[in-house]
Amino acid sequence: MKILIRSTTLDGEPIPGSGETIQATDCLEVVELMRGQTPFTASRAPRDYMTEVLSGIEGGPTQPLPEDAAAAAAEFLTRLARHGLIEFLPDDKACDPWPERFLEALETVRLSGLTNMLDHPEVARLTAEMGYPEVAEWLADHRREYAAFVLEGTRPLGKNFGDKENPAPCADK
Repeated sequence: MKILIRSTTLDGEPIPGSGETIQATDCLEVVELMRGQTPFTASRAPRDYMTEVLSGIEGGPTQPLPEDAAAAAAEFLTRLARHGLIEFLPDDKACDPWPERFLEALETVRLSGLTNMLDHPEVARLTAEMGYPEVAEWLADHRREYAAFVLEGTRPLGKNFGDKENPAPCADK
């Protein structure tokens, strides 16, 4: 199981395109890893941690979690996903969240010498002109991810893999 824990604003709103990826064997292990991320929550019992997080998000007393620890962890993660605070990511293979010809387009722009790769608007314009419209469109919508890719060498974070066949993120799928 692999999830993306979104960074949040000071108001607790999820920031699209941000966060940290956690991978574990099951929901309960994911909760354990989440709980251990700060010294303020690491010492809490898993059920207390989950209840406290949900009450902060859902405001006050929340619907109780199932008694079974594994079912409680799955419900907890599902509710976080419904609030946009986590995303379930595909486990089976590392898929790139950018368009198929992204790396090819950036290399073409870089080798042209027409712009500095830090000039995001110009890189987007040149990718469109050089025959990579899908990359230009992605760049227009993913400025932060592009900057992280260029400056830090990190891979941009993708969107949740839910679609028409599987619209609601759910921890037990």
